[in-house]
Amino acid sequence: MDSQKDEIGCIQPGDHRRTERRLARGLEDVSHLFLSQTPGRVSEKGEEQNALSEQPLPETPETQNPIILRASASLDRDLLVSLLNKNTAVLEDGMHVIDTSIPCDPFGAIDLLAVDGTDQLAVIDVDTAQNNELFLRGIAHYDWLARNIPILRRMYHGRVINFSAQPRLFLVAPDFSQLLKCAAQRSDCPKVCCFGYRAIVMPGGMGVVFDRA
Repeated sequence: MDSQKDEIGCIQPGDHRRTERRLARGLEDVSHLFLSQTPGRVSEKGEEQNALSEQPLPETPETQNPIILRASASLDRDLLVSLLNKNTAVLEDGMHVIDTSIPCDPFGAIDLLAVDGTDQLAVIDVDTAQNNELFLRGIAHYDWLARNIPILRRMYHGRVINFSAQPRLFLVAPDFSQLLKCAAQRSDCPKVCCFGYRAIVMPGGMGVVFDRA
């Protein structure tokens, strides 16, 4: 028993000298990982991390220089109608125009006649100023369509249109009065959708933003 103690470096009776305790097998090989490094010594991994931290971070859209846009004082009505004719889906996905400037005497002309994603007819009337008369004009155009379904069937023969469904009404203007909004919300036949727009001067030309009112 005493001889075994000698081999593992324990203190022997009568011997006041303390011998160094040896680490178990395998710990000696990894003990240097747990020792604190001297101030002048930096690991290769640490140098790599420091180099990465010194590199500038890539710019995000929030850190890039913003573009200042200016609102346009006015927008030509013909230009607005032309934009909607080519990009009707900005009002509703799946909507496309099938005709323009349809005369409805004595109520003027329907600016755009479209079909929505469910093949339902939709009247799109446009004004470049806040005007309550736009609502009355739209209702008159809707009434004209409802009374002339046989004519519409002949006019648009071959197109996929659900004539059994009531036409819809879309009004587009820069702004709407509270009176018009209230009347539109209470209208069940037809269902009225109001869209306000803003014209913006951009570096490459002019842009138009449409919002549901």
